[in-house]
Amino acid sequence: MKLLVILLCFHLSCTWSLEVKLDGRKIGSRIIGGQAARAGQFPHAAAITVQTSDSRIFCGGTLINQEWILTAGQCVDGATLFTIQLGSNSLVENDPNKVQVASSEYEIHPDYDPLTLENDIGLIKLRMPVEYSQYLNSVNFVGTHYVVPTTRLMAIGWGQTNNEDSELSNDLMWTDVVALSNDECRLVYGNQITNSTICVEGNYNEGSCYGDTGSGLLQDIGKGYMMHVGIASFLSGNGCESTDPSGYVRTFSYRDWIKNITGV
Repeated sequence: MKLLVILLCFHLSCTWSLEVKLDGRKIGSRIIGGQAARAGQFPHAAAITVQTSDSRIFCGGTLINQEWILTAGQCVDGATLFTIQLGSNSLVENDPNKVQVASSEYEIHPDYDPLTLENDIGLIKLRMPVEYSQYLNSVNFVGTHYVVPTTRLMAIGWGQTNNEDSELSNDLMWTDVVALSNDECRLVYGNQITNSTICVEGNYNEGSCYGDTGSGLLQDIGKGYMMHVGIASFLSGNGCESTDPSGYVRTFSYRDWIKNITGV
């Protein structure tokens, strides 16, 4: 059975400190083998700097309406302040479409387990509603149906683009991935894979990496519409560039919890 890795970036420069948990997992997640997103291609993508009492980490997230961002539970657990960038694909460069907001209010799933990463899902509430534009908008749909194996999906994020370079990507990256059945994923990770997990193939060195945790897994449902189907949660202890599957929280499994809090 392979170990799972949770990937947290403790500095914006992404110098990694991987802390082993009780079951062998570690903390944060990359886009390997991807390409840079076009301006406005993913207007719902959020770059989140998380301040806790003793660390500073980086996560991704997804704007689901004008006030709420969907991310991983590990990205909000113990947070004291979120600094969030919306509307731009670039972390560093000046961009007139870039909007920066701050918040300290969040919801974490009541059954989140930081050791096993069960129910690894959280929500950040913005202090004020954001204004939509061509470059800043909410994702069209949130987990409206169960994603079946072999479905082609899109993974996005600002995480590392290879194992050796610990820097975040300045550009939002994306890549095509394919959903696996949970039975196939259990062959790699065992019973740590639950019905609320969605795994994607790691073939051709494509998938998520350190710094992508909380970023959205998306399904293109046609005519320019995107559905949020997963939240980047873990990858293999063998590293980003292994061919082991990447693990996401299955959005569909939590649609009632999300709707009860956000109305989406």
